[in-house]
Amino acid sequence: MKILLIMRNTYAWHREHIETLERMGLEIHLATRVAQAADDGRFANVVPIPEELEGTELAEFCAAAARRLGIASAITFYDSDIAVTSKVNQLLGHTWPRPEADLISRDKQLQRSFLERHGLPGPKFAGVGGVEAGVAAAEAFTYPFIVKPSALAASIGVSLVRDRGELERALTDVARLAEEWGGYFPSDGPEIALLEEFLPGKEVTLDGVVLDGTFHLVGVTNKMQMPGPYFEEDFYTLPFRTPEEEPELVAVAEGIAAGLGVRHCLFNAEFRQDSEGRYRVVEFATRMSGGQNYRNLREVHGIDAVRLYAKAVLAGEDAEDLAALLDGEVLRTAAPRAATCIKFAYRTGTLVRNNPGDATHSPYFRSYIPASKPGDRLRRAPEGWYEIAGSLAVAAPYRSPADIDRVERIAADLDERLDVVVVPA
Repeated sequence: MKILLIMRNTYAWHREHIETLERMGLEIHLATRVAQAADDGRFANVVPIPEELEGTELAEFCAAAARRLGIASAITFYDSDIAVTSKVNQLLGHTWPRPEADLISRDKQLQRSFLERHGLPGPKFAGVGGVEAGVAAAEAFTYPFIVKPSALAASIGVSLVRDRGELERALTDVARLAEEWGGYFPSDGPEIALLEEFLPGKEVTLDGVVLDGTFHLVGVTNKMQMPGPYFEEDFYTLPFRTPEEEPELVAVAEGIAAGLGVRHCLFNAEFRQDSEGRYRVVEFATRMSGGQNYRNLREVHGIDAVRLYAKAVLAGEDAEDLAALLDGEVLRTAAPRAATCIKFAYRTGTLVRNNPGDATHSPYFRSYIPASKPGDRLRRAPEGWYEIAGSLAVAAPYRSPADIDRVERIAADLDERLDVVVVPA
């Protein structure tokens, strides 16, 4: 069977996802703007996407390419291509896609309104279009509170502000990001930033998959406690430290999936606890956590969300295929099978060398994905956002909750053994 993989960018971060499609025996055709993809032997064909195409025109272009190649279904793992891929599947004759749900998952302002409408727990918020509007809206908030872009991920541009001066600086940063990363921001509204109440508790991320309207939990990942003023993410660790809290999180995830009306999708939600310990939704998306999280979730819990989602996409409207989606599949294991951690290689300066080095000789090493190339300048927030050398994934046996802390120490140790060299900028 053939499938169209739409990844305008970042497909290098999704090697494991693509390998799953290969193991399924699929003939993968890639639609992308990455020039070197033409020489990538994993793909039967590469369709170059013109830079000027966006929205409906982009969907029509990809659907026409699929028809020309005899392809019935499209898939993506890239945040910014979720909505357009949904539209492509509609144009190819499928009734299951929900482009309107995918658009909500791309816009934090729409997410907040959605949570309010459906009575789901989220923080107090206000959408603003710039510095002046943000200063006016701040009168309804108590300092400190959060300022974040209405789009983007990985905590890019997110900051905790404690007074008007910090608020103005944060909103100016978001305005700059909206200009630099314009393609990531929705074009149908003026709000570029959100003001949100600060939730001081722990933060976790939940991943799941929706198959024919039913939500299935994949796993809950611990995240590094981030007190602010900036929220550079690090230490994505499995398994969940407090599994007794999973039912509360799953109930909210099921409520979101039901409210969106999705039939098939990968699913991710970020939660943070308020001052009373109740979880509230920070954001959600009709996609999985990116990068190495997919492999780690599979290694710890067994269930293969990408394989299941691809099977649902390929099933189309066939009732028998949909009824058999879980046949022969490994379901989520009751006990964790490993402890895993993702550690970002934060450095400051001009990158000279960027390789896994001696870390590869460790039995705990799983993978290292370079995110920057020699010559790139690496900075920390607020001068630079998400300018990491790369992403390191490690895994260790799981026998008790103490192994969760142990795998984080292993990740920190191997981070120091990476062959990552920088010089002062």
